[in-house]
Amino acid sequence: MRLGADAVVDAMAADVTAQVRAALGESADVVFDCVAVQSTTLAAIGMALKGGTVVIVGVPAADFELPIRIMQDQQIRIQGSATYVPQDFSTAIEMIQSGAVRAEDFITGQFPLEQAEQAFEASMSGDHIKVLIHP
Repeated sequence: MRLGADAVVDAMAADVTAQVRAALGESADVVFDCVAVQSTTLAAIGMALKGGTVVIVGVPAADFELPIRIMQDQQIRIQGSATYVPQDFSTAIEMIQSGAVRAEDFITGQFPLEQAEQAFEASMSGDHIKVLIHP
């Protein structure tokens, strides 16, 4: 909420789809899946309005099954998304420079180079947004 969200839900909750629908008052026109594992993509499809779009932003580590019958019946579109293109960096820099985004709000862990192993473990723990290693 501190970063400007209108609502926050627990992404690990068994009823995350219901929580999102309740927060919105309906289903979503567009849902961004920034993780791209089967459970998050299924949840995204469940959150999408009939005729809605699920944008896959995360990079999946492996292929997985999708509920084609539900997608066909609900007319859900799946849209891929390329990230980390030069325009993304330019936009991010502009947002930080203008004050629209405070980079400090996303940095949740900092480690000296000598603790690089612990930094990588922390980044994989699910407890952090952005972990920095200082040389």
